[in-house]
Amino acid sequence: MIILFKTTLKLLFRNKGFWFFMLLAPTLSILMLSLKVADNTLYTADTYKTEVTTLEDVTDKVAYYNNGIGMLVIKVYDASGSDLAGYFLDSLSKNGMFKLLRADAKGMDDEAFRERLKTDGYDDRMNAAVFIKENFDEEMRNKHSENAFEIDLLSDDGRNALFETEAKNISKKILSAYDTVRITSDTSLSADTDAVLTVLNRMDGNLPAKEIVSVSDTTKRKLTQKQSKQKTLIGYVFAFLTLGFVLCGTMVSHTVISEQKEQVLVRVKLANVGNVTYFLAKYLAGVVISFMMTFILAAGTLFISEEKIGMSHLQLILLTFLLGLIFCSISLLFGVIFKDIMSANVTAFTVWSLSSMLSGLFFPLDSATSMIKIISSVLPQKYFLDGAEMIFVGDNMVYIMLLCITAAYIALVASLGGLGIKLKKAEA
Repeated sequence: MIILFKTTLKLLFRNKGFWFFMLLAPTLSILMLSLKVADNTLYTADTYKTEVTTLEDVTDKVAYYNNGIGMLVIKVYDASGSDLAGYFLDSLSKNGMFKLLRADAKGMDDEAFRERLKTDGYDDRMNAAVFIKENFDEEMRNKHSENAFEIDLLSDDGRNALFETEAKNISKKILSAYDTVRITSDTSLSADTDAVLTVLNRMDGNLPAKEIVSVSDTTKRKLTQKQSKQKTLIGYVFAFLTLGFVLCGTMVSHTVISEQKEQVLVRVKLANVGNVTYFLAKYLAGVVISFMMTFILAAGTLFISEEKIGMSHLQLILLTFLLGLIFCSISLLFGVIFKDIMSANVTAFTVWSLSSMLSGLFFPLDSATSMIKIISSVLPQKYFLDGAEMIFVGDNMVYIMLLCITAAYIALVASLGGLGIKLKKAEA
């Protein structure tokens, strides 16, 4: 076994491609950890916010603002911008079931709204759109609330009817406030907007206080905004590292494929070397790869503060090393299964890209379908990303969980690898 192990390492160290990926993946990971994540990261705190979110531009997409909370996403095109229109939107958002995202649409008319909706209706993901017309205050003053705003439903969500009803009730409330001002005002032909808002606020003050409490998914870990940013960075780091582990691991699988073609397996069989011994010698080369890449990452992160990472350097090293053990073994398995190098390379890259995407390294899967979440639950990156969350919140069970996951994947790969080598020996 020692001879096989040493021979495999010699072949790896002579390969320039091996050193390229060995250095590239940790370097990219270190650069990623040193970046500053913007405040609009998708991993925002999982809390209900009952205020209207302001968009920078009318073309901004709202699909990224759902965050898995399950609120009805509504995009508002506000051509009025008045305080009364603001009250209307604030009252809608305080319902707790609607996520309102307001875009300044000054100068937009009905035709421009229709053209804008054609684009947003196909390219964006929202449940409904609301167009607050420029003469909102005037139409409300004249009791023409049907002309003050327009609601367009863009989904089959059952809560759309509730949203329409809520909008109508609030508009009736505003009309009632106008009537109250007219009765108490000296002028019966017009009503002052400030006076109407005063009446509306007084009416709201007489209502019982309402508190929105989330009772779903109570077992989910709550992260602060800072921890959410750190989780985003860790996800990108894991993506680069797994790519490095997979590509360097395929170099080991190349030796298995080459030895099969050159009848080395026949000589191994004649030397009474068992399947477990042969696979273990190759896997030890993968362990060395994992150790080397982890060492490079550890050396680079010494210049990055632990506060920036969100965990200690030793914890990051542990996560990296265990993740490397899993993916180096998976890459080795491809060399055992496939008969040519190209098939092993394509499969390895496909596995990396799909597993990274479906495990939530690139974007959260809170709003994904149940099938996607089931697939994600069997991918190793998902557990390591959860492990990072557990470290953030101080859950010490993370070490037992990760060790068990690593042992389970290695045992599975070893079983499949031993079976594959046995079949190849039989063919030889």
